[in-house]
Amino acid sequence: MQGDEPGRLARQVVDRCADCELCRDLMEDAPCLFFPQLFRLHDREKAENRKITSAELRGLLDLCNMCGLCSCPDVRTDIMRAKDAFIARDGLSPAIRLLEDVERVARICGSAPRLANLLLGKEPSASLLKRLLGVHRERVVPEFPREGFAAWARRRGLHEKHPVSGRKVAYFAGCTARVLFPDVAKAAVEVLERNGVSVYVPEQKCCGMPSLLEGDRPFTFKVAEFNLRHLDAAVQDGYDIVCSCPTCGYMLKKVLCEGAFYSEEYRASFKKMMEEARGDTGKAAEWMVRDGAGSNGGATPPSPRCGPPQGFTQYFSAHLQDEGYFRSLNGLKRIAIASHTYDLGEYLSDLDQAGELDRNMGAVPGRMAYYAPCHLKEQNIGQPWFDLIGLVPGASIEKVGAPFDCCGMAGVMGFKREFHEVSIAMGSRLMEKIKEKNPDKLVSDCLSCRIQFNQVLPYSVYHPVEILSAAYGAAAPLPQRERPSSAAARRSLPSPR
Repeated sequence: MQGDEPGRLARQVVDRCADCELCRDLMEDAPCLFFPQLFRLHDREKAENRKITSAELRGLLDLCNMCGLCSCPDVRTDIMRAKDAFIARDGLSPAIRLLEDVERVARICGSAPRLANLLLGKEPSASLLKRLLGVHRERVVPEFPREGFAAWARRRGLHEKHPVSGRKVAYFAGCTARVLFPDVAKAAVEVLERNGVSVYVPEQKCCGMPSLLEGDRPFTFKVAEFNLRHLDAAVQDGYDIVCSCPTCGYMLKKVLCEGAFYSEEYRASFKKMMEEARGDTGKAAEWMVRDGAGSNGGATPPSPRCGPPQGFTQYFSAHLQDEGYFRSLNGLKRIAIASHTYDLGEYLSDLDQAGELDRNMGAVPGRMAYYAPCHLKEQNIGQPWFDLIGLVPGASIEKVGAPFDCCGMAGVMGFKREFHEVSIAMGSRLMEKIKEKNPDKLVSDCLSCRIQFNQVLPYSVYHPVEILSAAYGAAAPLPQRERPSSAAARRSLPSPR
């Protein structure tokens, strides 16, 4: 592979993981495609002396969907860099560039939602459009709503900051809720407001995970820089950031922040703190965490989940560098955002623990099965939604799925022609467990999972915040959603209010 820089970067990942082999056994119980193929290629090379080709390495990288379940964030970063290199050399197809930009698709189809839904819901136009977009012919496309969340929020004045004395949040809805499932975002706002929280919806773009998965580095950094600017401004004004999408939360809390404590900006700030602490490294580190890496005191105290690596003061030196994927972006801003970002369930659970959650709820009867998605698990916050739904009168809820179970959708990857059948196979184990539960309602906070569940299962699917919203307004019961037997019916999402 002489002169093959993308292949060299991918080969480094193979060699590093093959030398460690921790994930060889760890991933045996996971629906991971990447590591089994990595070890198959490595074992074949050793046994048959047949080198792994650049094409095989390129195909290997496409199998990683950044679920986060593997144990090495630095390996995931290396995978993304290698994928970036392949795309920079070989380019990205126009269909993928369109698919990864959910907002652009929504703008195009949302300009005439009735026509778009008609064309995608009927043959032969549906098959033709899917073929042009590189979407598998059997993949059900969600219906485009007549009004997106951004328009609804603007009509209510949520796009502007208002002087408030109590709790206030900047709501990062995520592109799927903003443009495809606006009822989920509306329910989030209503539940927060019901609990006395002032909601501000800042300008925002996709969190960047879809384009990150595709190796589209320029687009990923474009949206990341935009969000960094607007979300940091909100934190500096005393707002917490709340995400109802676990992928967005994972991106802002974990992926964006990786390596930021070794950034030049953090070093300079830490050096200043050291001077104020008169050389006491422990006190300086404590002050840095307390102050949220530079944010003012208006927001909730920064979460300890986003702090310097354990023992970092002992090794904090010029030898340690920011090696995170987003290392070119301001480290202090990345830390400030990560330190003040909360999953919506996490935020409401904190309110409950503080005795500030409104428990005056009406009944929402039914047997519910709750699936905690992969990117929620990687936030190390437990499963707050399970306990919150347990507060709803009449609701009987139980968990479904083992720690490594995955729906298989992987965001936009599940739409791709070449990935669709693999996607369904990846989620088959989880689907069988859900069928065994046979719930009245299936509950999950990941809207990509909802798309997959609607594709495969006969159950009505809800975001947990929709259950809480219905409980607060229980005079109007949850609508019973039909089995998605047709494309149009599958894409329908009635309001729970």
